[in-house]
Amino acid sequence: MSSLPPVPDAGASTGARALVIGWDGATWDLADRFMADGDMPVLAGLVAAGVRAPLNSTTPPMTLPSWSSMLTGCNPGRHGIFDFVRRVPGSGRLEFTNSTWRAVPTVHRVLSDRGARVASIAVPTTWPPDDIDGVVVSGFDSPVSTGIDGSFCHPPSLYAELQRRFGGLKFADFQESDIGEGWHAAALACLRREIPRKEAIASWLLGQERWDLFMLLFGESDTVCHHFWMFHDERSPRFRGDAPRDLREAIRTIYRELDATLGRLLEVAQPDVLCICSDHGFGGAGVHVLHLNRFLEAHGWLRYQRQVRVEGLRSGSGLLDRARASAVQRIPAALQGRVFRAVPKRLLGRIEGRSRYGDIDLSATRALSDEMNYAATLHLEVPEGERAAATRELAALLATWEVDGHRPVTAVHRREDLYEGPCVDRSPDLVVDLALRDGYSYTLLPSLRAAPGCTWRVLAPHEHAGGKGLGMNGSHRQHGLLLLQGRGVRQAVQVQAGMPDIAPTLLALLGEAVPEHMDGAVLIDALERPRDDARVAWDGPTPAARPTGDAESDAIRRRLEGLGYL
Repeated sequence: MSSLPPVPDAGASTGARALVIGWDGATWDLADRFMADGDMPVLAGLVAAGVRAPLNSTTPPMTLPSWSSMLTGCNPGRHGIFDFVRRVPGSGRLEFTNSTWRAVPTVHRVLSDRGARVASIAVPTTWPPDDIDGVVVSGFDSPVSTGIDGSFCHPPSLYAELQRRFGGLKFADFQESDIGEGWHAAALACLRREIPRKEAIASWLLGQERWDLFMLLFGESDTVCHHFWMFHDERSPRFRGDAPRDLREAIRTIYRELDATLGRLLEVAQPDVLCICSDHGFGGAGVHVLHLNRFLEAHGWLRYQRQVRVEGLRSGSGLLDRARASAVQRIPAALQGRVFRAVPKRLLGRIEGRSRYGDIDLSATRALSDEMNYAATLHLEVPEGERAAATRELAALLATWEVDGHRPVTAVHRREDLYEGPCVDRSPDLVVDLALRDGYSYTLLPSLRAAPGCTWRVLAPHEHAGGKGLGMNGSHRQHGLLLLQGRGVRQAVQVQAGMPDIAPTLLALLGEAVPEHMDGAVLIDALERPRDDARVAWDGPTPAARPTGDAESDAIRRRLEGLGYL
């Protein structure tokens, strides 16, 4: 569909048959408390009238693979989205992923190809937008997007309309790496400003026609927990009890405003079926930092070509890391896009690869980590025939790691044991489960910021606020939330569910057949009338991955302003 939604005739039906609201990072741990305190009356009423579940995320619990599992009904091994980037095997080069890397269709694509009208607003992993019968405003395609540009919208004419009516759409219109004095107050104001903007956009679109499926995502619930947990949680080792009340109440405020927004959207949409879901849960981060590559180095699994100096001007990846951090800290967020647009597109993946691996001697290394704080993963640098033995040896070694009398590693998983499907080889070889220490997560930071032999340390008080790339004070947890309510849904029931179960269950509630490639199950226990979970062959086109084209290079460069996250 290449035109904007039509203005409905007088008396025509508007709203949505199925309304899906995403609250990124939302958790029942918080929602239950706020409902009990009277801050979320809309959600409380829906819980009493519908089905709830602790929603199991992907492993690790990460934004992009989790939302892709929700959209496709598949595990990451089948849909192929594992992270913002993928390492090219046998090299230090990285490729930036996009929505075309998804190897199976989304539920929006399935319904669109069957003649339904669908809308997707601000959902991650949807850039570039699919040409579905309806509208798409892509979510962030990388962790450095702050707002949309023309490449985010389908049909293309939608962008000008959103700019004219609403001033566009923002995700987090501020830098998240350099957290100085006054930053939290300004960030909270930005978050509170964007919730009503998204509501206004959704209300306008819902007023144009009656959509078969309408999905809208709010990322504010994730961002506020990443940065304001230290003010919210009195037990946190990073707790700041002297903070102003508005900062201590920031998480509650965002949840309360999302609840009120939900109530107004329900009035506009009048849905037959409502789904509220999140991609993972949330909790606090502790003060203990792990340097996984330094641990591998200390035990002979990794070798550096040069030793990175912790202080002063550094070479190799250390220099790149320092340059990126300096750019993020010194260039205003509104201007960073212009600066980074000067970076040639062909260098983007190479720069990020060198910043992670530039000082590592791959020829003398058997294992290395990307050291991303949101996922402890490992790449094996051994011949295929030695992988099984290397995995056993490395898992046993990691189990012996002691940090201040505690064991941070609880398990090491092979990718083949976590995922199933033709895209498993896009994942890192191993996924490491890290323990919670007194209920708080360890922080994983790049080893290039630590001296040789320093495999762990304790954050200093001035580091507790953290930031992207610096260890944020709130971190992901395995279980998010799911709520279903409406026609065909049972009342006041709790079930167990995972991210891939949402798409097939939505299709079932809409009376649609479930494609046989979906791994997820129809949540039979959530339905008033149990139905046979029969599957049908998918006869639509198979998505084809493509690299970012030259015409999209400016958009990619624009999203490099927050490279501290990577």
